Amino acid sequence: MAIVNMKKMHLLGLKNEQDKILSTIQKTGAVEVIDITQQAPEHEVQQNQVHQGLEKELSELDSRLSKLKFGIDFLKPYVRENNPLLYGRPAVQKEQLDEMLSREDQYFTVLQAVSGLDQRLSYLKGEESKINNRIELLSSWEQLDIPLEQLGHTEKTEFLPIVVPIKTYEDFRNRLKERQLPAEVMTIGGNRDETFGLLVYYRAQKGELQDIMKEFSVSVQEFSGLKGTPREIIARDKERLSGIEAERQGIRREAQALADQRFSFEVLYDYWSVVRDKKQNMLKTAETGKTFLLTAWVPEPLEDKLKRRILDTTDAVYIEFSPPEEDEEIPVMLENPRLVQPFELITELYSLPDPKGLDPNLYMAPFYFVFFGMMVSDAGYGLVLSLLTGLALWKLKLAGQGKKLVELLFLGGISTFIWGAIFGGWFGDLIKLKPLWINPLDNPMAILVLSFAFGVIQIYTGLLLSAYKNIRAGRTADAFMDQGLWIVFLSGLIMLAFPQLGFIAKYVAFAGALGLLLTQGRAQKSILMKFLSGLLSLYGVTGYLSDVLSYSRLLALGLATGVIAVVINTMARLVGVNAIGVIIMIIIMIGGHIFNIAINTLGAYVHSSRLQYIEFFSKFYDSGGRAFDPMKVKTTYVDFENL
Repeated sequence: MAIVNMKKMHLLGLKNEQDKILSTIQKTGAVEVIDITQQAPEHEVQQNQVHQGLEKELSELDSRLSKLKFGIDFLKPYVRENNPLLYGRPAVQKEQLDEMLSREDQYFTVLQAVSGLDQRLSYLKGEESKINNRIELLSSWEQLDIPLEQLGHTEKTEFLPIVVPIKTYEDFRNRLKERQLPAEVMTIGGNRDETFGLLVYYRAQKGELQDIMKEFSVSVQEFSGLKGTPREIIARDKERLSGIEAERQGIRREAQALADQRFSFEVLYDYWSVVRDKKQNMLKTAETGKTFLLTAWVPEPLEDKLKRRILDTTDAVYIEFSPPEEDEEIPVMLENPRLVQPFELITELYSLPDPKGLDPNLYMAPFYFVFFGMMVSDAGYGLVLSLLTGLALWKLKLAGQGKKLVELLFLGGISTFIWGAIFGGWFGDLIKLKPLWINPLDNPMAILVLSFAFGVIQIYTGLLLSAYKNIRAGRTADAFMDQGLWIVFLSGLIMLAFPQLGFIAKYVAFAGALGLLLTQGRAQKSILMKFLSGLLSLYGVTGYLSDVLSYSRLLALGLATGVIAVVINTMARLVGVNAIGVIIMIIIMIGGHIFNIAINTLGAYVHSSRLQYIEFFSKFYDSGGRAFDPMKVKTTYVDFENL
């Protein structure tokens, strides 16, 4: 239940056994290889022929993986596969993998065929797009009954397809009449903005006509390479579109016939991904002619197990473990009890702890559990939330942060059920059961005081953890002056709220304030600055007051959940006056309560996290840690067994 101690492993082995040793390490998933080549002079790395060979291998692997990924994605629409979230990923035995590797050339031949299908589809898509654009263009000229190749000029006349802005079309025609030019415009078609026409004129007047066309923004439509009338061309194009669709269906049938190969592509993709990861880690090692040196981070609890696994692989290896240096960047790995692990998600979304700091999860988890339940505080909602998330945990193959989130909501549902029973909330007022303690709507002040009390407890916990950090670092005096005196001062102020403690409270508060006044400026050199710094430090009490007030959201969100639930029930009951009304009432209740559960679960998740991040972590938490990222067998589509 803490940050796991890390050891630094130095492994010296024979280069001809490097692949075997790294394969063993990769299967343990307990080693994060450190790139020690970065510590070597650049020219030495560049001259390392072995690394250059590895980089070439990695380039070839990337190319191979790219082809496999293409085949997997291309055939995806033609394969009906089980949802891995429901059924998990298929397991592949070593014998099955070896058989596929022995037939790898055949699979890559299939990949070439798949690539050919994709190229044919791409060509058809391009042709289809080109034809559709041409049909769209010619549809406005469909009434033109002159073959397009005959447009142009004769010895004395010119036939031009023109496009005229619709607002100037009539003016253009009138101008031709005013000038009494030997020209005629025939309207062919048009759209919302333009009119299409055929302009026929005497070539001797070309210069004057071009001036008029320029004046009225008349442009000439080009039909380069097209033969036949627009109607004939459109008919031919539509016939070709039908042919393209037929060809496309044929290609899809060919792809469907190859769909069975997709699983093989997935297995090979995962296998070569594992190999690539191993090769990439090889690049981080230093090598001589016959040996290699690997340096890595290893969790201390796994040290002996890892050493045994390596020595089982080979005897020709030297392994040494050492503690990290003071200034080294140590990766962070958390180890918490099973019940606390879901709450690690909250910390991970914020930032992992500094490797030399405290893991906050064990201390934060109880508060988060309580706060989440208070904010939703409906026993019916808690049951629904726990049942749904419990079902998801049972049926779905969850992993990683997704699993932690569902587990967190499951625990949140339990807390919600407990607080709902305490407050008497069962789908609002749908089920009328007497609260175990109090109904927040009847006495909200009691819940507000309870919320502030939880806030004070959590803030005190944060101060105590900060004091623990100082003591652990050998700064006991700092722990007394920076946290102990604040606890005394704040305790005195809190006691002032109780008249029966008033006499003692003022002395406790005064003692704490005096202590802070005298100690908080101790880093200053002059007496005046020591006094002023100490005096100003007392202003920090406003921060603590603000922190405590922030816990009023426990009451606010809890009330919101209950009030909305009651409103939903009231609205539903209003319509439940006859048979149809009862059906509508049921729909309103189901939909309304589902909405209320969703929106308030989200609110409880966000605001509970916010209380940890702002009010709690700010007292003691040092963030900025980097997650431990071990070399391991990471796959995307299948799980390898006995790899």
